[in-house]
Amino acid sequence: MTTTPVSIAARARTVDLTVAAAHLVVALAHVTVAIGGASIVLPVALSLSGAAPAAFAGVDLAAAAAVVLLCSVAARVAAAVSPERRTGIRALELSQVSGISLFLVAQLNGVAEAGALILCYAIAAAAIGVLWVQGSAPIEQRRSAWPYSAGAAIAIVPWGVVALYQVVGLAVGVPPALIVRVLTIVLLVLAAALWWIERRWQLGLITDPRAELLRTAVTLGTGIALLVLAVGLARPSALL
Repeated sequence: MTTTPVSIAARARTVDLTVAAAHLVVALAHVTVAIGGASIVLPVALSLSGAAPAAFAGVDLAAAAAVVLLCSVAARVAAAVSPERRTGIRALELSQVSGISLFLVAQLNGVAEAGALILCYAIAAAAIGVLWVQGSAPIEQRRSAWPYSAGAAIAIVPWGVVALYQVVGLAVGVPPALIVRVLTIVLLVLAAALWWIERRWQLGLITDPRAELLRTAVTLGTGIALLVLAVGLARPSALL
């Protein structure tokens, strides 16, 4: 049986909606944790000249993690409705998942200053834009190593900030909770996996459907890891 463009489009639409539903289930789990008061609120501080740093806002971990998943839900539905804009929509989704997740990871590891958190979010999100620009180029340019390398170098910077806070926390005897340290590594591995997948796709070593499946696994895995964090930190026994 010959596969027609219409059947391929219908299959892609079905996959998009199925993936959206899977992300929605995890997002609703986060919302349930937030509404049930089982989440934790992470402080955001602002330092002003001549004044001590002061907390002026708080971020509910479960609610913010739900936003990560809802970004994927919205993107998948939008891709199903407007398949011709799929590339840009998916790039926007991945940038927001990366940026918001890094924002939360930084907070969990002790970064509270608003400026530093915003920069962590912006750098992580913008680095995905480099992948999108390179992925939109012709295959000959897509295989070039330098744009990818530049993007990867940019993307690792906020993770270096997180590592600094972890190391200093361990050195002074006030490390993050064990579950935070473990899940930070898990989220770093997922972030690295996304870049590995993208490079394999750029080089033509994996097909478009395979790359989409792997990207989906990364975004869903990120949401599940954040759910484990939100639930685990709500239990005193997790704060080791």
